[in-house]
This record gives sequence, structure tokens and C-alpha cells, in this order.
Amino acid sequence: MSASHSDPAAIFDTTSIPAELWQDFANNWQRFIEAGTFHVIESAITRHELPLVWCASDFISAWCIRNPDRFAEVLDESAMDRPVPHASFLEMLRGLVSEDAGESELDACLRQFRQRQMVIIGWRDLAGYAELEETMQAVSSLAEASLELALDYHYETLTNRFGIPRDEHGEEVKMIILGLGKLGGYELNYSSDIDLIFAYDSAGTTDGERSTSNQEFFDKLGRKVIASLDRIDADGFVFRTDMRLRPNGESGPLVLSSAAMEHYYQTHGRNWERYAMIKARVVAGDRNSGATLLSMMKPFIYRKYLDFSAFDSIREMKTLIERQLESSGAQGDVKLGRGGIREIEFLVQNHQLIRGGRERSLQTSSLYEAMRQMTVLGVLDSEAFDQLLYAYRFLRNVEHRLQMVADRQTQKLPSEASGQLRLAFAMGFPDWEQFLEQLDFHRENVHQLFGEVLELPDQSNGDFQSSSMIAVWQGHLDNDQAQVELAAAGFKHPGNIPGLLEQFRSGSLYRAFSSIERDRLDRLMPLALNEAGTHTEAERAISSFIAVVEAIGRRSVYLSLLIENPIALKQLLHLCAASPWISRHIGQHPVVLDELLQPLVGSKAPSTAELVAELDHRLDQIEADDIEGHMNALREFQHAKVLRIAAADVGHQIDSNHVQCELTRLAEIMLQQVLRDAVSVIENKQGPPPGNAGIIAYGKLAGWELGYHSDLDIVVCFEPFDSVSATEAEYYFSRVGQRLINLLTARTAAGTLYELDMRLRPSGRSGTLVTSLKAFEEYQLNSAWTWEHQALVRARVVAGSRKLVSGFEAVRHQVLRQHREEHALKHDIVDMRRRMIEANCKSDDQQYDIKLDEGGIVDIEFLTQYLILLHAEKNPSITEPRNTEELIRRLATCEILAEDQADLLIEVYRQYLRRSLDLKLMDREVMIPQQELIEERTQIKAVWNATFY
Repeated sequence: MSASHSDPAAIFDTTSIPAELWQDFANNWQRFIEAGTFHVIESAITRHELPLVWCASDFISAWCIRNPDRFAEVLDESAMDRPVPHASFLEMLRGLVSEDAGESELDACLRQFRQRQMVIIGWRDLAGYAELEETMQAVSSLAEASLELALDYHYETLTNRFGIPRDEHGEEVKMIILGLGKLGGYELNYSSDIDLIFAYDSAGTTDGERSTSNQEFFDKLGRKVIASLDRIDADGFVFRTDMRLRPNGESGPLVLSSAAMEHYYQTHGRNWERYAMIKARVVAGDRNSGATLLSMMKPFIYRKYLDFSAFDSIREMKTLIERQLESSGAQGDVKLGRGGIREIEFLVQNHQLIRGGRERSLQTSSLYEAMRQMTVLGVLDSEAFDQLLYAYRFLRNVEHRLQMVADRQTQKLPSEASGQLRLAFAMGFPDWEQFLEQLDFHRENVHQLFGEVLELPDQSNGDFQSSSMIAVWQGHLDNDQAQVELAAAGFKHPGNIPGLLEQFRSGSLYRAFSSIERDRLDRLMPLALNEAGTHTEAERAISSFIAVVEAIGRRSVYLSLLIENPIALKQLLHLCAASPWISRHIGQHPVVLDELLQPLVGSKAPSTAELVAELDHRLDQIEADDIEGHMNALREFQHAKVLRIAAADVGHQIDSNHVQCELTRLAEIMLQQVLRDAVSVIENKQGPPPGNAGIIAYGKLAGWELGYHSDLDIVVCFEPFDSVSATEAEYYFSRVGQRLINLLTARTAAGTLYELDMRLRPSGRSGTLVTSLKAFEEYQLNSAWTWEHQALVRARVVAGSRKLVSGFEAVRHQVLRQHREEHALKHDIVDMRRRMIEANCKSDDQQYDIKLDEGGIVDIEFLTQYLILLHAEKNPSITEPRNTEELIRRLATCEILAEDQADLLIEVYRQYLRRSLDLKLMDREVMIPQQELIEERTQIKAVWNATFY
């Protein structure tokens, strides 16, 4: 042995090693050269980074000294110079265990392999050859491979004793091992417990002579696997296993069937278990059954609505951790302390739980991927993302270097000077002070972002709640005192409010609430009372708000949403004050409350392309075979967009014309999507369509005049390919039509999409569900009534191919431009108008029916349609518009109507439509007092009489 080998200063660069650490390294080097051969030492001195690694990790240096020959193998293979081959860990392990190996040989192999790989992983990390992500992935893969090998070995030995476990159908049953926490996310610490849950697919028994139940078999198997990994012997351990996250914790069975697991989580699962299951991943065993199990648990983990109840849970967990830290005096914990790793995890997982049910991209076990998707979705801005990402990497590297010292699970910063210097050195800092400055910088950024996410409204602010409104809500004041406080809060007529609140508090809903739900409502109602008082219609605001809460029922997550988001509560009270119909719409479809998280008015209305893209994104979140989920997504999208239109309406952001246009545009988008869905469903069952399908719209949908909750007047049409018989095509597209109607009208958990009026199909209710364009043409030319030609004035194709659109337009123009005898046309229209009034008009001595009575909306529409049908033969251009206003303008342009008459009809028509929309928003019938709009009604009657009599 060369004398120079004993002096590490003669071999390695000492300038980068702090003097305080050098002596320990020199002592370790001396022990190494005493234990190793010449070849081993010659290999070691080629590694210039060896002093850095050994100074940072007693575990690695001790292994090298204790196992010089194995260290030489690692050096000869240059294992530190290549990324860790984690993908082949299981293959490597299987090659090390002989077929006839005993249990002790298996355990020794697992431990020795683990130590060798952990040395390589730690070396690459400390030497700067590997990024954090490689280290976490490699440790996670090592744990996964160790689990798989132990599971396979012990499964085989147990089946030799008891036989193969089988279900009631005789199929083999295998164990499922779920990895939770950082193992599930491929983010395992350098020295970490692994959180596991054991399961199996089905109950049954083993088929051996010593038959036992599957439950007992897998319980034995689970304990064997744990022992092979967790037991400490002369070779150390493989991975410490933690089974406390299983159902019922340490008091529960070690292993459960899939059915028992599903029942537990759906019935007894707690919020903290939802956090635990976010990262659940099948890490060993039956992968297919494990995937099915995780799929069954998705509804427990990710709620389909925005789940703001997660805030309460995360605050509770964080408070508990902080109390534990305070009691133990361990504030220097980089994982659990202020601004630590756990705050980053909580922040990200909080948003996963809140939004994961709606945004499938957040349903990931990877914290990195979840953070990235939060940025894509706009939950995190790019600056916050960068701050969190840099902080996470820094904190995890600190954590790893703390654990690499002795291969011990710890996250506590050292308190002694030597440990502080070692950590600063391992992190690349010259001293503790500079390291601590950078650490505190990251921790402060994290804690600030964490606080912003979990921030409650300022309770010292009167906008949050006042003691007076708490007293009013709780009924602590007598009626007179309560009215005084309500008046002071802005209520102009508070007389009925105390009684309304008392009725709500004593009602069945409030009494049925759990203590947690009741606490949420008790926090919310004072906020709502204060906010309602800021509105002119304060009484209507709070009564409608209570109606919304009652309609929502026990879905108290929405109460959390309103508590946590002042803008959502403010907008909801504004809408409740403005429109009972909107508040009823929200109560019927509470998922639209999600829309209140962003300002409803003031922003530019999305384009058609943007709406379609948003709908596509929502539908992409639904599994391909989840038909009900798809239908619910369609409904939720439509309900949300109607709410935005109505909010812009009551906020005076758009006029009545724009309201109708926006509602029509939305309906068109929904019809186009539903037609695609219907064709796709039938195509999967019966093959490609034998032609092109389309939807013909009539009435207000066709004329861009759709109102709130309007029925859709539609006819489904098709045009077969030349090579297809009409009968074959009609059968196929009748199935499409049936599916389309079901998609539109079926009531799901999210309600219905639209109500339909199919009476305008050829031959009305007695006609076929769908019609070919050729049959439609023949009917319109030879059999249609005058009122059907009237309807055709505003008809247009709202979904279908260009060829079908052009074909329909040709038919429509041909029908409308026919010669008509004036007297007969007048007779038909006047007769139809009379029958409509007699059958459907709701006017009485007190109320006037704006739509159906004489001088109302229908008079204007019939007048317009009469003139179009009468004059289209000689003035074909008047058939081009579909909107009533535009039709009237075109009649004036062609001098069929006088300009003053056209202006009158348009002005009154606008008034009528505005009043109709307003009455709908007030959730009232389209009726006005008889003394209103008398002049307008008289003027329309005069035009009618002049035209027809």
C-alpha cells in the first residue's frame, strides 16, 4: 500500500471541504484504506467527489468502509456516472434470488440490494449528477420492486401450503397493494416509510387441502410482506412500512376485499382520508383489479362539484400539526413547520380536492403534475408556480440531505454547529447563515401563498359579520330589536324577516343538519344578512337566498363555497335581489354556484369558438363510457351559461336583443353537440350513418329570439346518400332522433337540457319523428297548412352539414315564394289567430296576456308572416331574414310596409319582449295589468285591422 494513500490531502482537493469536516473525513479514509485492497483504493481515488459525498453522508461512507469489495464493484461499473436504472430494479432483484431460496435468503438479498442502490442514489444526488426528480423516482421504484418481489415470493410459498385463493366463480384472486403518500406520487424520500393499503378483489376460499378463507390467506400474506421489508436484522431493513392509513387504521383488518373497501370509504370515509387517497397508486400485485378499485373510489376522493369544504379540513389538519410542533418545540422541521413541505402539499392537494371532480387533469398522484395543471387552469399564476416549485425542490433537497447523513427518517434541522455546517456544505453553501437565509426565503414564500389560499374573510371587518347580525340570525333578540338591527343594516321593510329566519331555523332542513353543517350555516347567515342589507330589495334578497339554501339541501359543500368566497356570496345576493327566477334556477342547479367564483358581469362575452372549446374541455373530463356523466356535463354547462346571461341581463350589461341572441347561440351549440352525440351512439351500434342528419329550428330559436326557459321548436331531418334506400335511412335516423330527444329531455341528477316542441314536424304529433328532406319538400308543397308555411318564414337549419343546409334553404324558398290568393291567405291567418286566442289566451279583467291577446306579440308576428307569404312571389329577398325585426325592416325596404308602420311594430315588439324577459326573471307569467301599455296595444290592433279588415 502506498504511503501517500493514507494522506487524503495528497489525493483529493481539500479547498472545498470546511476544516471542521475534514478531520472526520480523514478518519473515515484511514479506516477505508485499512479495510480495502489496493484495487479498491485505486478505484476510489479516481472519484474526485468522494470527500464531498462522505462528508455529507455517514451512511454512504460507513457502507463503503464496511463493504469495500461491493464498493469496488460499484466503482468498476461506473454506476455513479449513469442515471439509476430504476425501471429494471425488479428484473435485477429476481436475478439475485434463486428459485429454491429460503425466506432468510430473500430478506438478505432485499436488504443488500437496497443498501447498494441507496448508496448509488445518494452518491449521484450529493455529487450533483442527479436532480431531485431522479432521486425520488429511483427510491420509489426501488420500494415498488422490493414490494413486488416479496409479494410474489410469499404468495407462492403460501399457495403451496393453502392452495390458490379463488372467488365464487373459481377465478384466481391476487393481492392488491396500494401505495399512498410520496410512494404513490413517485416522490419518496431518501429514507422514508412507505404508506400502504392491502386489498384483494373478491371473497372466497383457497383450493388446497388446508383450505382457508381468502381473508385469512391475504392477512397472512400481508404480514409476510411487511416482515420481509420492515424487520431489522444484521443487514438492516428494506423499507419501514406504515399501515395506519388503511380503513379504521390500526384497529382495522390488515387487508380488506374491494367491496369492503368501497363500502368503508363511501360510508365512513373522512376528509383526511380523501387527502391520503389522492396519491393512491397500485404499486404491486393485481394491477387490473387495483385499477378497478381506485376507479370505484374516485367519487369519494373527487366530488363532482367544486368542494370548498376542503378548506375546513385542511385548516384542522394544519392546526393539529402546529399544536404538535409547539408542544414538542420542533419548529425547525422542514416538512411540518411554517412554510414547509407539508404546506406545499396541502396547498396543492386542497385544489385537487376542490376542483378534481370537475377537472380530470387534477386527478393525478404527482404533485408536480398537479401544480402544472393548476397553472394551466389558472388556479396558480406563473409567478406563484415558480415560487412553489423552487421552494419544493429546495426543501426536498434539504430533507434528503438530512436523511442521507445516517439513512434515518428526519426532517429536523440540526441544532448543533457541526450538523449545521454539514447540512450547509451538502446544500452548496459556505456557511449556515447563508443557507438559513435562503431557506427562510423559500419558507416565507410558501407560507404566504399557503395563507392566501386558506385565508378567511377578515372577521374584524363589518363585511364579514357583526355581532348584531349573529344575534338576529340566532334569534337572541326579540322581534322589535331584531327589526331595529335589520333596519340599521339596510333593510327598508324588515317586519317579516325575523319570522322568516325563525321559520328557517326551526325547519326540518336545519334540524337535520349535522353539527358541522349547522356550524357552517351559522357562519354563513350573518354574512348573507349583512350583504342583503346593501341591496334596495333586501327583503327579497334574503328570502330568495334562504330558498336557494333550502333547495341546495344538505350539500353543505356549497355553504363552504359561499363562506370562503366573498365575491361568490356578494354575487349570489345580488342575483337573489334582482330575480326570483335566477335564484330558483340556482336552487334547481346548485352546481352553477361555481360560476360565482369569478365576476359574472363586466367581462366580454365569450365567442362561439370559445364556448365550444370550453364545452369540449368539460366533456373531455368525462370517461368515454360514462353516459350519464356526459349528459350531466352538457346540462351543467348549459345551466351555467344561462346564469351568466341572466346575470348580465339584470346587471344591465346587455339589452333584450342580446339576451335573446346569447340564449339562441347557446341553444345552437348544445343542439350541434347533442346531434353529434346521438349520431355517434347509433353509429357505435349500427355502423356509419347512411346520410346526413340535421335539425330544423322554428319559432324563437330560428328567429334568434329565445327567452329564458323557452321550449325548442325543432324537426329532425336527414338526407340519405344516393346508394341508400329511403326506408333504410329513415329507420337509422329515427333511432338518431330518439336518442337526440332523450339526450335533450331526459332528467338526470343535473336536470334537463331543454324542453322540446315537436308539433311542427310534418303532420304534427301524428307524423314521423324524423323526415327526409325530400319528404319534407313534398309535404310542404302539397299538404302543409297555412300556419305551417307561417312557421317556415322563420325556420332555419341550426345543426347539420352544408349540403343539408343548402337543400333545406332551396325547399324553403320554393315554398315561401309560391303564389298565394290574398283573400284565402287572410282568412286562414285570421282564423288561426282567433282560435289561438280562444284556446290559450289567459287575459282577464285584471291582467293582459302580452303574448297571445289582441295587440300582443303574436299579432305582430302574424302580421309579418302574412306579408311575407303574400309578397314573397314578387319580392323574393323578403324571405332571407329570420328574425322578426329584420323581417319587418326588409318589408319596409321593399316598400311593402310604410316606414312609420315598421318603426311602430319594431318599437312595440321590443317593449313586449323586454317586458316578457323581465317577467320571466321575476318568475311570473307573461301578464301585465290591464291599464299598462294601452296605447301600444291599441296601435298594434289598428295596424292589424287595417291589414285584415
